[in-house]
Amino acid sequence: MHTVPKLLTLLARLHQFLLPRSLVGRVFTLFALSMLLFVGTGLGMFYRHQFLQHIEETQDAAATLVEVASQAVEDSAVIGDYDTVKRTLSTMIVQSPFHSATFIDLDGGVIRVEAPFEGSLTPAPAWMTHRVAGALFDVNRVVSVGGKDYGVLRLTFDERKLAAQMWTLLLQSAGLAAVALLVSLALARYLLARWLENLGRLRFYGDEGAAGAGLDAALSADAPLEIREAIQAVNRSAASMRDQYGQRIATLMNSLVQHKSALDQAAIVCEVDREGRITAVNEQFVRHTGYTREDLIGAELARVGAPLVHASRAWSPSHSVWNGEVAVPSRDGERQWHRTVVPIFDGAGQVEKYICIDFDITERKEFEDAIVHNAKRQGLLARLGRKALEAGPLQELFEMATQLACEGIGVRHAAVFGFDADLGTAALQAGAGFPPGAAGAPFPHIPGPDSSEYLARWGRTLLGPGAAGSSIEVFIVCHDRLYGALSVYAPLARTFQEDEDGFLNGLANILATAIEREDAKNRLTYLAQYDALTGLPNRHRLSACLEGAIADAAGGGHCAGVMFIDLDRFKSVNDMMGHSVGDELLAQASRRLQDCARPDDVVARLGGDEFAVVLPRLASAIEAETIARCIVDALARPFLLQGQQIFVSASVGIAGYPHDGQDAATLLKSADTAMYSAKNSGRNNFRFFEAAMHANAARRLQLETDLHLALERGEFELHYQPKLRLGSGAVSGFEALLRWRHPERGLVSPLDFIAILEDTGLILPVGEWVIAEVCRQLGVWSETLENVPPVAINLSARQLAHAGLPDTVRAIVAAAGIDPRLLEFELTESMLMADPEAAVAILSNLKAQGMRLSVDDFGTGYSSLAYLKRFPLDALKIDRTFVRDLPTDGDDAAITKAVISLAHSLNLKVVAEGVETIGQVRVLEAYQCDEIQGYYVSRPLPAGAAAALLVERAVVAA
Repeated sequence: MHTVPKLLTLLARLHQFLLPRSLVGRVFTLFALSMLLFVGTGLGMFYRHQFLQHIEETQDAAATLVEVASQAVEDSAVIGDYDTVKRTLSTMIVQSPFHSATFIDLDGGVIRVEAPFEGSLTPAPAWMTHRVAGALFDVNRVVSVGGKDYGVLRLTFDERKLAAQMWTLLLQSAGLAAVALLVSLALARYLLARWLENLGRLRFYGDEGAAGAGLDAALSADAPLEIREAIQAVNRSAASMRDQYGQRIATLMNSLVQHKSALDQAAIVCEVDREGRITAVNEQFVRHTGYTREDLIGAELARVGAPLVHASRAWSPSHSVWNGEVAVPSRDGERQWHRTVVPIFDGAGQVEKYICIDFDITERKEFEDAIVHNAKRQGLLARLGRKALEAGPLQELFEMATQLACEGIGVRHAAVFGFDADLGTAALQAGAGFPPGAAGAPFPHIPGPDSSEYLARWGRTLLGPGAAGSSIEVFIVCHDRLYGALSVYAPLARTFQEDEDGFLNGLANILATAIEREDAKNRLTYLAQYDALTGLPNRHRLSACLEGAIADAAGGGHCAGVMFIDLDRFKSVNDMMGHSVGDELLAQASRRLQDCARPDDVVARLGGDEFAVVLPRLASAIEAETIARCIVDALARPFLLQGQQIFVSASVGIAGYPHDGQDAATLLKSADTAMYSAKNSGRNNFRFFEAAMHANAARRLQLETDLHLALERGEFELHYQPKLRLGSGAVSGFEALLRWRHPERGLVSPLDFIAILEDTGLILPVGEWVIAEVCRQLGVWSETLENVPPVAINLSARQLAHAGLPDTVRAIVAAAGIDPRLLEFELTESMLMADPEAAVAILSNLKAQGMRLSVDDFGTGYSSLAYLKRFPLDALKIDRTFVRDLPTDGDDAAITKAVISLAHSLNLKVVAEGVETIGQVRVLEAYQCDEIQGYYVSRPLPAGAAAALLVERAVVAA
């Protein structure tokens, strides 16, 4: 950063060294530099103009030569006279700017002629040769006659020759300019020396008359007028200076008097004789000491101000100036002055007296001390902050805070108190200078404004009144929670300053931040191991507990177990009543599980509606069965949610160590497999793990994997089961039934994969494919058959819950171009009652499009008569369980007859499912059933066989 000033100083010194001393030399130097600049600029512009003009003329001359020579070359090239071509090139290149001329024919033959370099020219420097070469371009001309090309004429410029010509011109012009410049400078030097030589003979004269005579004698006849006027002005200035000198002396004396008066007002001043005794003092000295002038006169200066500890030495009479700080006793107490003692010398160089100048720096020193103390406290705060960043135990941080508080305030006792808001007590967390055993004992805590006074009294009780005469407390606040207080105790009564209170608040804020971070750490640890909704251990914590139970069982030689619990129909509650109700259901279920568990058991939530119970010690399987039955019964009881009773159930799987697994992961997997077995067995029960369950689970997993690829691979197909009109015996419609033709297993039973489609959500894309395939098949039949009957499609609960179902169906029907009245959708009673309002909206939309709607398996669900009126239905299908025993079971016959009568009264068509015998047909005819479906009519048929059946039997118009 000091480089620039040093460089400027060096340039200034160089300028002074090189600049001529005389006026003649300086004027001549200025003139010479101007002439050099002018001549150099002129030569540069002249040469640049000559260079560009020469290049342009050379290019033009080259173009002319090429045009002249090309005619002769063309004539010679036509007849193949290459000797003439060479002579022509040799003639053209002489005295030309070209270095070489080359003729290249179409067969690759080359004729090249080079011009010798003229030695008479002065060779040019390399930079000029490069500049000339960069400005010129080789000349190329195609030799052609009558539109036919014979070759190429290429001319290369001789840049050395052209550069030598330009360099010779430059040297000649520069030499001529140098001669002219030297002549001009010589003439200017002579004239300047003659005109200014008169200045050397000038003299100064005291009055104007003598000055005029001296001026005439000193100057030559041709002396410039400016010199004459300059000496006259100098003489007039000298006379004026004599007059002003006296005035300046008077002004200076007056200024000295004013400065002395100002010094007396601003500083504490006294005069001291050669022996060091005070001889005079000003008013400031008297006022700041509080003593009278008579008391001060004659006193030794060394006694009126003792040097401070850091001063090097005390003042004593000497010939040098003394500077230092002294402590001065005054009537108001000790003050601190900055003292300067200056010796005053007489004409002989001996000390005549001393002037002592003092400044009161008491307040400044106090401020400096405050800054030092504040810096020290900031360092202490930084130490505590670094300790807090280490994230060590809070107790160590509390103890360090009490020690730093004592060091920063200058006391021996400090304490950190912790408050327990729930119990209304406080306790000493850490203390500096407190007796052993004082920490930890709780005492009543008084909240509110009286807390500080109460803590002070409690501190005096622990320390004794002699050690705690006064105290100051600051509170430790973590977010909105009052954690405790930091207290400092002084042995004597004193007033604590504002900066001391700020220092203690800084310590308290650091402690509060550390406490908040510790709370956050504990909270994160809790959230990492416990479920936020139920407060139960989560999956991670469960694994650790289960591993511990297994280790204890292995070491103690006893059994341990784990239960896997899944709430049945929880998703329906969550979807129908909202997530808040679902969360409350989970919370209540977790409490019921805890009530069923033993004291040592661990109940955990794995996620969603899945729970687990770790059973550390199991005497027998009966003990696990007892707990499982309690859980199933507890969760089967109704839950009161938002004023409504909600019923769910639970499926429980049980696995035990060591038979069902040797580690936590295997045991949980086994219990999960057993739980799925319980769910597949009708739910609301429990199952112990069996080895065969793993095979079933693996088979189901493989089925799920294959199902994900079945649609993409085109493995699904539809079979059509006909429905027969009883009155006429004709086919009245079909029901489309999904079949899966596995590449290895063949046709897979719908019972094996329909439920998996529902659970995995694949029923949505597969169901959409079914609708599209039925529409496509109806389109094919409509092109070849007359009076195509409608085809019924079974809708799943997931499809009906999908709000976009009507739009999807509309788009598929429009793309297939079929009559929407040929489609019929079958739904179950449970699907309709899951969300009646949404079902009404979706079914009404489908009905408005022209599709038919029917209820499948009527009588096996809610059997609510209200929905028969609310929903836009067209038909009822009597479940096969009522049809199977019609000829022999009077109850089934009565129910079937009642259903048929009820449906007809509501203008609904009735279809009986599962008809297999002629006896069943006769009873249904007697009860006036409209249509039948079952193996009596036909098994489900592929599309081709179904079409053939339509041809064989008359089709009843819809």
